Amino acid sequence: MLSVGINTTQATRQLELLTLDPRKRRRITRGAARKVRRDSKARIKNQKDLVGKNWQQRSNGKKQRMLKKLGKHMQVKSNPNSAQVSFGNPLVGKIARAHQDGVDLEMTASEAAKKYGTPGEDVLASREQAKALKKEGYKVRKNKGKGWKSPSIKWIQQSMSMRQAGLILRLMRNKTQKKKWSIPLPQRSFLGQSQSELVQLKNYMLDEAMRLAA
Repeated sequence: MLSVGINTTQATRQLELLTLDPRKRRRITRGAARKVRRDSKARIKNQKDLVGKNWQQRSNGKKQRMLKKLGKHMQVKSNPNSAQVSFGNPLVGKIARAHQDGVDLEMTASEAAKKYGTPGEDVLASREQAKALKKEGYKVRKNKGKGWKSPSIKWIQQSMSMRQAGLILRLMRNKTQKKKWSIPLPQRSFLGQSQSELVQLKNYMLDEAMRLAA
């Protein structure tokens, strides 16, 4: 599970000196957490880490945006003296932590099915599966059953389901279906506070404290 604590120690001392009641202190810590969540979402949108560097691109070379669905799962929790931004869904939190820290993500077959869904017979084979089948030397009978031929990528995609292609690939490679596997992930930090954001956050909390104490 990935979460980040909001550093409120110095500001909380100031709030106590100002003798704000717990309700007002919680209002301030909740506002601080929301700002952290907003800045973290902005990093996902801009595909940049906590120091402003671009994330490492996908290993397969695809240009689609990464982690774009994580932002909607961020939750804010607060009390009068502290606040936290975390993920309510344990699986999403596990994935978020792996990207944040850059670790190997262990995925089980049941988790993958829950996240990506289980392809039905009506889901056609992907181009990647078709290319893999051709690489393994997959062949089909010629018209009227006279001999064998290597089918085109287009034919495989249009004639086979994703399940069929996956099963044939496993058989050709003499492999059983994995029940769990590890996915190496580079570090793509997004949750937390940069140095400038931390300064802005402290100023926000102190300004709010002065305003509410007036």
